[in-house]
Amino acid sequence: AVVSTQSTGERLRAENLGYEDPIYPSKSLTNSCYHNMIEVLLKQVEVKQAEVMVASHNEFSVQYAVERMRQYNIHPHTGGIYFGQLLGMCDQVTFLLGAGGYSSYKYVPYGPVEAVLPYLSRRAYENKGMLQGSQKEIDLLKGELKRRCWGMRA
Repeated sequence: AVVSTQSTGERLRAENLGYEDPIYPSKSLTNSCYHNMIEVLLKQVEVKQAEVMVASHNEFSVQYAVERMRQYNIHPHTGGIYFGQLLGMCDQVTFLLGAGGYSSYKYVPYGPVEAVLPYLSRRAYENKGMLQGSQKEIDLLKGELKRRCWGMRA
């Protein structure tokens, strides 16, 4: 997990209320838990007992969910699995999911600036690797622009 003001507050709350620290000590453990939950939920989708929104900016987790969907023989068009990312984050992932026939959504937080800005700041901090994704997205957009305007492949 990423240690942020929010996670520090969660740790303090857990200590004050006497329950176990809810924040995983490492990113790999966080990913492992997330993937385990994807697994549990996909089993429910497979038997039509649930519908799931995989809300992640982590490309690896999205790829994991797509691969597990294939292994469970859950087709993107049959419903039950949806993907979502914050508008402006991991747009290249959302685009590729949509192009592949997966239900993929962008969400836009709204409300008073003083309420929305802290949320957006946390998302940006927690996903600071997205800046690397931004370069990837820029390269993809340049390639698409060349293809559309000049019929060239990047």
